[in-house]
Amino acid sequence: MTPRMTWILIGAVLASAVAGCSGERDPGDLLGPGEAGTIVVEARLIVGETFPTVLLHKTLSPDRPYHRDEAALPGARVWIIGPAADTVFYYEDTGSPRADRYVPGPDSSGIPVVNARTHYRLEVRAADGRIVSAETTTPDPFAVREWLLLNSDETVRRSLATATPGDSEFFDQNLLTYQDGLVEARFDRGSAVAFEVALHSLSDGSPLLIDADFLSPADLASLERDSSSPAFDAPDGALRLPWGAVWYEGIYRIDIYSVDRNWYDLVRTTRFEDFNFGFGSNAGDDFERPIFHINGGIGLFGSAAVSSNYFDFLPKP
Repeated sequence: MTPRMTWILIGAVLASAVAGCSGERDPGDLLGPGEAGTIVVEARLIVGETFPTVLLHKTLSPDRPYHRDEAALPGARVWIIGPAADTVFYYEDTGSPRADRYVPGPDSSGIPVVNARTHYRLEVRAADGRIVSAETTTPDPFAVREWLLLNSDETVRRSLATATPGDSEFFDQNLLTYQDGLVEARFDRGSAVAFEVALHSLSDGSPLLIDADFLSPADLASLERDSSSPAFDAPDGALRLPWGAVWYEGIYRIDIYSVDRNWYDLVRTTRFEDFNFGFGSNAGDDFERPIFHINGGIGLFGSAAVSSNYFDFLPKP
């Protein structure tokens, strides 16, 4: 499944860069006073999926109100260049009300999907002549070897299926009672740089599973149906899903990403404690300024491989 371009953790990093401020920091902490107008790139390649939309912005002065259209970077020329002569040409998305979106053009059909273990280079030539570039090497294909439901003493209660809603295996094995047992994914770690997890609640309007008595109406209104973890190492090739990350009843898609160095460095060097959701801390130290592997700008041009599964979380009886 293609990750949503507004995926909470990385999207928050880049949005704060565009706006010129970040969370608890002063506006000048992320970008210096002379860096207004810096080009911001957002593009993530997912192994086995079609080439993504590329978002292009420029930073605004921190003392001005932020407007997305004002921050957009129209009129650029954009390419993603693969091995040999393989090149994906991008064009402004004239069918979108947003002026920051660039999509693959009709002459890019020679590369239908992103390949594993492949070097790609992004080039952006802005209308004012500035050039931005970045490179990524996509990771190996990634798949969870087995999903398990553990008892509280960590012994295996039963195997879970890798299935989608509607499959017979899904209804037989992937209906789980909230906080009953421990859900664990096991996989071959290989040479992966790091991992991240995204949870997507797909049952719109389903009730909360958590005890919400301590939450204010404003807090309740702010609870998202999508969440993500910090980057983590998973040295033993295992991930245990914390129940604290599951807020709503119903069907969830869980995506585990094996990420490249660019993706990992951006996440691990950015302070976003509020986004832990029980997964633990970043697999690295926070830095005063995020690491952007972008020449001539900031942002993210990174890649990942993803393994997904679905579960239906039921309330406790």
